[in-house]
Amino acid sequence: MIIKRFLLGLLLLGGSALSMADTAKWVLVTDRDGIQVYRQDDDSSRLKTFRGVGLVPVADFNAIGALMDDYEAVASFMHMVSEIRDLHRASPYQRDVYVTTRLPWPVKDRDAPLRVTFYQEPDSYDLVMPFSLNPEVFPEQSDYVRMPQMEGYYRFEPLSPGEVKVTIEVILDPGGAIPAWLANIILRDIPYFSLRRLRRVVNLPRFQGISHGYYQTPESWQEPEEKQEVANASAATRAPSAPR
Repeated sequence: MIIKRFLLGLLLLGGSALSMADTAKWVLVTDRDGIQVYRQDDDSSRLKTFRGVGLVPVADFNAIGALMDDYEAVASFMHMVSEIRDLHRASPYQRDVYVTTRLPWPVKDRDAPLRVTFYQEPDSYDLVMPFSLNPEVFPEQSDYVRMPQMEGYYRFEPLSPGEVKVTIEVILDPGGAIPAWLANIILRDIPYFSLRRLRRVVNLPRFQGISHGYYQTPESWQEPEEKQEVANASAATRAPSAPR
């Protein structure tokens, strides 16, 4: 019962972000290097929505968790992000972070305290990390403009062994005065360059071979001895999943 309530809470926290794909009309902005970038077709709104989709070679499925637990590494591949600071980590499935941006002069940099959650789809083995603004956990800073809204998700969808489809989707209100040219750069460049850099970072040696134990590797990706170990572990503990 406790696990079911916990998972329901995760779904509610990330539900609005995860439902964006079902309701929005998307326009293809760019398609290059195997990465597609889309925007929501609503230029009149302050809310800017973008989505990047790309195939990422991943040698070790466990490397995804190891990478996303390393906030310095995540900041290194997320375009225009200068820092991600750990504020509080209740568990691998819920954490609070503080994100700052690096925007072109003369625009002032932005910041956002975020609640990040995590679950794994039980049938597809997709790893999903919804996030949303959580301003109570960190006060506004004089050097930054606080973004009044930011929510979205990462989704890592395992395909054939060694290949993962990654989706980054974000809806945000940057706050303050943002020129139209910069808004267009945000829509086009952030998902594209982030996915390009992710391809390089996720396969770095320091993220390989780490057994963290809070999600499962797809069976087709496992070595024979690993399949037996996972089967034994799964009999005692289920991986986190969204409720049906």
